[in-house]
This record gives sequence, C-alpha cells and structure tokens, in this order.
Amino acid sequence: MRRAKVLLHWLVTGQLDVSPRGSHFSLPARFDHQGDDWMDNAWSLVVDLDGSPDSHRNQVGTVGFLMPEAPNDWLREGKRFILMEGPLALAEGEITQVRTD
Repeated sequence: MRRAKVLLHWLVTGQLDVSPRGSHFSLPARFDHQGDDWMDNAWSLVVDLDGSPDSHRNQVGTVGFLMPEAPNDWLREGKRFILMEGPLALAEGEITQVRTD
C-alpha cells in the first residue's frame, strides 16, 4: 500500500503544542480534483503526524488510504486535499514525497 509524506496546514485553532486530532487518526479527504459530489467517491486517509504544529499551524506527517482498494494513484507529489470532519474542513494537505513501503 502506498504511503506519502505530507505537509498539513491546520485550519482549526487550538493549542499549538499538539495536533488538533492527536498524532494518529483517520478522516475523510476531499481531493482537489473532486467536484462538489466528492462524497460519492470519498476515501479516508490514515494520518501519522510528526512533532507539533509550528507557529503557522503547519505540520508534517505521513498519510495512506484506510482501505486497500482506494485509488492509491491519488497519492502523488503535489496533490492537494482537505481533511474533513463532517462539514468542517480541518486541514489542507499537500503530498510532498511518495513512499512505496
């Protein structure tokens, strides 16, 4: 299963010494190429974060799809997405490096 390094920018505010959702979680992701009907083809990402968000609410980590049959080709360098929690956009993400381990 493909994994990718990611840079997240948190859109929600809170303590800057910890991620708003912890260091390991899974949330639906809306990818930039998807339209308004993105929920018809929604996929969740498993997110593992490194360290804490910086003063600009940016944080690095690794992502991969929750399900093995997910469209792994969506995880390529430069691809952008938004992590969603219901109607709330939690973070914008950009794939910075693809891993195949």
